[in-house]
Amino acid sequence: MRYIKSIITACLMGISCVNALAQSESCPEEGCPEAQALGYKPYPYNFIQVQGGVGTTFTDVSCWKLLNPTFSIGVGRMFSPIVGARLHVNGWESKGGFDALASHVPGMTAWSENASQFELIGDPLTYKYNYINTNADLMINVLNIFSSKVHRPFDLYLIGGLGINYAWNNDDFENVTSQYDVASDICNAWGDRQTPRQNLISHNLRLGVLADVNISKHWSIGAEVDFNSLDDRFNSKYTNSDDWMMTGQISLTYKFGFKKVSKPTPAKEPSPIQETKPVETIVPAAPAVKTEVVKEEALDETLFYMIRESDVNSDEIISKVAEWCKKYPSKTITVEGYADKGTGNPTINAKYARWRAEKVGDALSAKGVSRSQMKISYYGDTVQPFDDNDKNRCVIIRGK
Repeated sequence: MRYIKSIITACLMGISCVNALAQSESCPEEGCPEAQALGYKPYPYNFIQVQGGVGTTFTDVSCWKLLNPTFSIGVGRMFSPIVGARLHVNGWESKGGFDALASHVPGMTAWSENASQFELIGDPLTYKYNYINTNADLMINVLNIFSSKVHRPFDLYLIGGLGINYAWNNDDFENVTSQYDVASDICNAWGDRQTPRQNLISHNLRLGVLADVNISKHWSIGAEVDFNSLDDRFNSKYTNSDDWMMTGQISLTYKFGFKKVSKPTPAKEPSPIQETKPVETIVPAAPAVKTEVVKEEALDETLFYMIRESDVNSDEIISKVAEWCKKYPSKTITVEGYADKGTGNPTINAKYARWRAEKVGDALSAKGVSRSQMKISYYGDTVQPFDDNDKNRCVIIRGK
């Protein structure tokens, strides 16, 4: 019982450490084009997962003859694009078996040298028992280790876990060994080699992989394969090494708890200062000179693009904006990139909006405009400044 408490303590401490380490890796609200385009932060999030498939054990009988249905349910949290954790419960039914046994002949066994005195059963004999695994799993999204992108249609997770296995109801083992003669050292390993017992508690070490396809913001489907290392007694027999069980399952995952991301709004510029000329009185009897107000020229230009186009296509507009910036060096301009909703998808549109805005910024820099005089932002297809869909493939430059 002491090692079971140790396993539980280690699992809880591991999850707490993962949570603490992962907080700094979460997708930031600022500087995350994917989040701005999607309208929510892809990480962190919580999830509930259900799975169903088959499982088998590895013993002296072919694993194909030991296939049995298995089911799982899990709850967890992805703390960042890379690190997550879940509590996972898996179980149903498992099988063990004997490669060959002999029908009972009084006084003889299947292991007798005189094979003529017993009949060998050619087909393997199997027996069933029930089990349940409860694991704390660490999930590593290996694709995001090598990419800064935080939202993708496909994810690949490496899974490692530690937990407790509980097995029961191995009556079939007793039935098989009572009907056929077996080696004298084969006994019900769930007991103490003297008194049979009908349940077993042991450790469970897990290593697996999950391939997951995101079909929407909240749903994904996938396939998971796990290898579980269990106590030597798991299949009711002693083999002097850990027993191994493999499960292959189809998964359905519901994701929730996403945080909203606020849309960036251009900073408001202070009202322009009006330049005036002083009033000069020539003769007291002469009429006063009217105050002359010099109005600053406002800047409002738009570059439009074709589908999948991001290169600057109007040197005339770029030159006009550069001249305005030189004329008003104390003013700041906003460069905003957009994409139309009618084509592509949010992820692709976010890229094009960013490329368009950044390339306009590069073109202005080449014309001598300081980066400190520009505020560059991009909205993907989350904001549509024009009613006409095609016009929303654009970059809008404003200054005042």
